Amino acid sequence: MNPILTQVQAARMHAASLSVLSRTGVKVGHAEALDLLLSAGARRDEEDRILIPAHVIEEALEKARASSSRIQLYSRDGEPAICLEAGPTYFGTGSDALQIRDLDTGEIRPAQLRDVGINATVADAVGYDFVMTMGLPDVDNVYPRVYAELIRHSTRPAVVTGVSLADMQHTFHIAEIVAGGKEALRAAPRLVGYVEPISPLFLDEEGVAKLLFMAENEHPFLFAAGANCGATAPVTVEGGVVQANAEFLAGMTIALLKNERARVISGANTSSMDMRTTVTCYGAPEWAKTVAMYAALGEYYGLPSWGTAGCSDAVEPDFQAGVEAYESILLALQSRSTLVHDMAYLKHGLLYDARMIVLSRMLVDRARKLLRPLDFSPAALAGEVIDDVARARAGADNYPMHEHTYGHFRQALWLPPDYWERGQEHTRHLPERLDEIVRDILAGHRVPPLPAHVDAAIDTFLDTLA
Repeated sequence: MNPILTQVQAARMHAASLSVLSRTGVKVGHAEALDLLLSAGARRDEEDRILIPAHVIEEALEKARASSSRIQLYSRDGEPAICLEAGPTYFGTGSDALQIRDLDTGEIRPAQLRDVGINATVADAVGYDFVMTMGLPDVDNVYPRVYAELIRHSTRPAVVTGVSLADMQHTFHIAEIVAGGKEALRAAPRLVGYVEPISPLFLDEEGVAKLLFMAENEHPFLFAAGANCGATAPVTVEGGVVQANAEFLAGMTIALLKNERARVISGANTSSMDMRTTVTCYGAPEWAKTVAMYAALGEYYGLPSWGTAGCSDAVEPDFQAGVEAYESILLALQSRSTLVHDMAYLKHGLLYDARMIVLSRMLVDRARKLLRPLDFSPAALAGEVIDDVARARAGADNYPMHEHTYGHFRQALWLPPDYWERGQEHTRHLPERLDEIVRDILAGHRVPPLPAHVDAAIDTFLDTLA
């Protein structure tokens, strides 16, 4: 059961979002999307807002369940990787960080293109389920270039961003090169497009153009609002989720009106604005809470959901970073959020530090062990083992000597990595030990290269964008 929002309460949140769409409506800045909505039964009010009746949304949801209740994603190399559906939880990194902590100097500096490859290598090595770019360098045609760098250093499925329609088109063209053509990519999608409306309740021309591109080509995508409490949405988490969910439903409806086979992931991003500094918080409990709420709504809709966890407003991978990251990871797992991004973000979404990539992934393993369902098999209940030790049978009068311990301890217990303290004294603090792990990964982890002809084709295409 979702720890924050029951299915009865999810139905109430859904009804509140429908009320927003039918009473307040949305501004639509794209002519084709406007025609699609009006033709389906929406109407325009005197303030040029588009009011969408509940039945139009519900009809689109029925189509979405048919096309999107289960979305299989593939690795860069075309192997089945993760299946997006309500229930399982997958963790991945974040995208467009403007700052990077330099591995050599320890200083915070602007992101460079090579940082995408460095961070992707670390994320690939420690086992994230999917990746995002973790850096936004100041280069021309940045989005297709960072995607090319990303897939050269990780085989995991990717979630990609882009400011313009051209950004998305160019990025997906590279994915087509890797997959072997447009139809091959459609049949075995390697990436998810990240598309946003503008909160509150504005579906702008560029954002909707990307949405329609995703829908037409049946690329899996998000329409995830940045409806942050007290900034671009009501200050209450309930109101923020109602608004952002309405924004998602409006975008989903347009996509399904465009193409009934459009593949869409539900949910949005709703954190809080720090009332002292006006920044959006990445480690706030409000964001962890709304992730659980969107997961409940995704379950109610029968769709996979978008989430966030494993990030922090701290600047170092320190005590605060660990607390904030672990809290959100636990809640994402308990609520069964599907596609959980932004792992290892620091400094309220500005900074990537490769050490935090390692730490956040380890916290996922710890949380999964904590929340593992109980096992009521005879081996787990261990009645015979208790009897053996109590009666000094089977060559053992204590548990460390019993073969059951040897056979089950790796599965039964959480075995922390060497850098995790359990009473032993270390000469270096955690950030220093994490730094050593990152360096070992970069020295030893090798991602299989793309085929030479594919690599060359990507470079040739990128050269045409210069």
